[in-house]
Amino acid sequence: MSNERQRLEEEALQQLNRGNVEGVLRVYLSILRLDPKDRRIRQKVGEIYLKQGKAHDAERHLRDVADSLLKEGSHRAAVSVLKQLVSIRPDDPQLQLELGDCYLAGSYLQDAKASFDAALRSWVGLGKPLLAANAARRLAATAPTDLTLRLRVAELHEAGGDAVGATANYREVIEEFRRRGRTDEVGRIAEAALKSAPEDVGLLLDAAASRVQQGEHKRALQALQSVFMSAPREPRTLDLLAQAFEGVGQPERAFKILGELAKVSSERTDYAGEAAALRRAAALSPGDADVAARLAVAEDRLGRLERKLTHLKSFEATDEATLRLVVRAETFIRFGLTDRAENELREAMSGASDPLPLQAAMAEVLVAAKRVADALPWMEQVLPRAGAEREVVLDRMALLKGEAPSDAEVIDDPLTAPPSAQTAKVGETLEERGDRLSAGGDQTGALLAWRAALSDDPLNEAVLGKIAALRTAARARDTAPARLFEAPDEGTFAEIEPDELQEAGAGGDSLHQARALVAVGQADAALALVRNIDSLAARVVEAQAHRVRADVATALDVMREATNAAADTDPAYPEALFELAGLYTATQKHRSALRLLEELRDLEPSHRTTDVEALIRGLQMLGR
Repeated sequence: MSNERQRLEEEALQQLNRGNVEGVLRVYLSILRLDPKDRRIRQKVGEIYLKQGKAHDAERHLRDVADSLLKEGSHRAAVSVLKQLVSIRPDDPQLQLELGDCYLAGSYLQDAKASFDAALRSWVGLGKPLLAANAARRLAATAPTDLTLRLRVAELHEAGGDAVGATANYREVIEEFRRRGRTDEVGRIAEAALKSAPEDVGLLLDAAASRVQQGEHKRALQALQSVFMSAPREPRTLDLLAQAFEGVGQPERAFKILGELAKVSSERTDYAGEAAALRRAAALSPGDADVAARLAVAEDRLGRLERKLTHLKSFEATDEATLRLVVRAETFIRFGLTDRAENELREAMSGASDPLPLQAAMAEVLVAAKRVADALPWMEQVLPRAGAEREVVLDRMALLKGEAPSDAEVIDDPLTAPPSAQTAKVGETLEERGDRLSAGGDQTGALLAWRAALSDDPLNEAVLGKIAALRTAARARDTAPARLFEAPDEGTFAEIEPDELQEAGAGGDSLHQARALVAVGQADAALALVRNIDSLAARVVEAQAHRVRADVATALDVMREATNAAADTDPAYPEALFELAGLYTATQKHRSALRLLEELRDLEPSHRTTDVEALIRGLQMLGR
């Protein structure tokens, strides 16, 4: 301490002993001129001014002290200073908010609530709903189970004209009510939230579901009309449409929608959803042979998918401790606690003498968590020890990867295939098995076997040719689909062709914007626009965006899956082939790229002629 500072400290003490407040203040101000960052002295100056009734000077000094304490995270020490400031400025809600934060940091929950509530009421009184929403959010955080407070946050955002913030908070409340099983509240809040976001698909679907539940089927159709135009291939949209049409006495329309729902579910590898939709369709039209056949195939596929690895003899636990772990994992799955199951299995595997049953259990945990990409390597790891059940594991893997044939690819009913064709032969390769099944009339099984063969050798030209021939034959047998909707009635909406389901959901404006964003290198923004658009054209843009991000592997996966599922009559199919050929070129798969370019040249000779020919010549030069 400097001599001058020491002298001033001694003088301040003398003035204090004499009761000379003005003298003390004068000395303290002198000390502050020497050391402006002395919080202790500045706080004393503020308190003296406060006692003298000089509120403005007191506030200035105490504010500096409070800001310094908050900046360094000394929340407990800041409480007393902020309380003094609140006494000076009781009309300042920001001070109440800061005081509440300090109380909360010090675990004074009730005091924090009182401060947040005071800030909330003050900002509402000042006509500043967005600032009030900030206080309401803090107040809601102190009582996470009180959804009325969280709903208040959404209402304040709405009152402040922040439609995005209001919708986001309404959704949070809706999801919590949904988790609690309060579907009545979900519908009520969705209806309220639609005032801020009348075109929001999720809110419209929640409102429609509530209306269906209450028997207001015509009102449900009114909400679904808007949803259908923006998300025509969304399973929940189709499910609610079917229920609504049934409710207004139009089972024929419900029947057609359920057929489309089954198709969409199958494309998304939701085989349980596919089977459920076909069961409902069969109940509406018990004599329909086509639906009965599709249902039989779907039930068979679902049954195969549900043959979990943990239920196979090859992966049975051989000791009680392992068995207990597998059973615990299955119990955790049943209650949605997949994280706990995964952690326990990983820990147990490190010390297990035979981790095989635990590895199989891990695969099923990851499947239950909808992490199929993570589950497949575990399945591949246990596959060599599957023995006679190897084909069951391969079949399940193919189904999980979405490689099971769609309805359009099932040329003959697999149930009519000769029994001998259904049984694998010892020593038979997957390609040979596919050939035998195809010759025996089991085109579904053949396609499954050939696709499994490609997992080992993706560039097997012979197998690729067989799959292409099978798909071409399937497309040739397809007939024109029936109309999804008949003439419009009151409370329903206009007739729409099935092909228009994809076109309506193609999101034309968003797609154009996404292409423009890719062109200027804004890949993340482009991906955000196209991920929810269900069309082949959108998948092309998505792949291009991944290429901009230098993620060629993901781009290749996107285009492979999209072209496998698409019809060659899709307007975007030629560009999809060209994009896929480019990706194969980038990953050094030149033969596959050439095959695709030749297919493109035959299919659409006028498509990007110069680019196609240049790429073909370049690939041919590389092959020399």
